[in-house]
Amino acid sequence: MIDETSEFLPRSRRQRTRGSRRLGVLGGILGLILFLGAVYLSSRLGVEMARNRLPEKESDQPELATSETLRVGSSRDPLYLAQSPDILRRFFAAHPTAEDRSSADLSGLGIRRLQDSMDLTTLRAEADAVEVKVASGAIAGAIYWIHHSQLPKPATFDPIISPVPGAIVE
Repeated sequence: MIDETSEFLPRSRRQRTRGSRRLGVLGGILGLILFLGAVYLSSRLGVEMARNRLPEKESDQPELATSETLRVGSSRDPLYLAQSPDILRRFFAAHPTAEDRSSADLSGLGIRRLQDSMDLTTLRAEADAVEVKVASGAIAGAIYWIHHSQLPKPATFDPIISPVPGAIVE
């Protein structure tokens, strides 16, 4: 068997072999550059699309949007209040159904269960948790986190961009 770079091959065939190797290496480098460019442009496009979904900033200082008072809860659907959104998320992940939550042992979890309705004012939202200030009852003035599914009209909540609940998302 004769090697492609052998001196026994005609000179034109040796040059074609070297040229095709060079072309293959050049094509590989060009392909790598195109791949990296496509990854970069794809990430930039994703960032710009996410920025377009963010609400416009009106000032440099963050202001809490004032919200109307919402009436939530009932005697048959308890409210679950937590001191932090992480505690609330872990509780709702561990107990996904209403029956699981109603039979859950809350001691040591940092969750309060209230069986009555109350008035709340929303302060801010973080993914699926909403920070609220209690406006009525024995714990009026306390600030807690509740799950967005416990608010009225949960269909108007966008979990990607967290608007103040009650605002209509179009």
